[in-house]
Amino acid sequence: MSSEWIDDRYCFACGERNPIGMRLNFKLTEGGIEAKYAFPREMQGYSGVVHGGMISLLLDEVMVNLPWLKDKKPVVSAEIKVQFKKPLAIMEPVTARAWIDRQRKSLTWIKSVLIRDRDGEFVAQAEALCMKVDAEQMTFKKGNNGL
Repeated sequence: MSSEWIDDRYCFACGERNPIGMRLNFKLTEGGIEAKYAFPREMQGYSGVVHGGMISLLLDEVMVNLPWLKDKKPVVSAEIKVQFKKPLAIMEPVTARAWIDRQRKSLTWIKSVLIRDRDGEFVAQAEALCMKVDAEQMTFKKGNNGL
């Protein structure tokens, strides 16, 4: 495996080239970052209910993208803790928000919430310990398959 961190734009969560991915778009806010999404049926667990792993993915993604978009500092999750508050119906519009809790050297603690748009109810919340990645090792490849 290469020591380079390669972004071939095929990330399942935010890669615009992934035909089956979530294709998340992030927006910087005054306090952090947010992304809006509605989970399709293909991401359900029980009938009509979004799988908890998909909710965790969305919260993780919004957290690791915050340092990159805010400060151009790429990070990866070293640890993540998710708490589920309410079930979420498929195709229900939600907003994921993240903010930096604290930082120390190459570590960043980030918190996030997933909010149901129609009534402002908290669906889930998460905390992540993120580690800085060496930006010099990141490369961006072009081509159909990123190889």
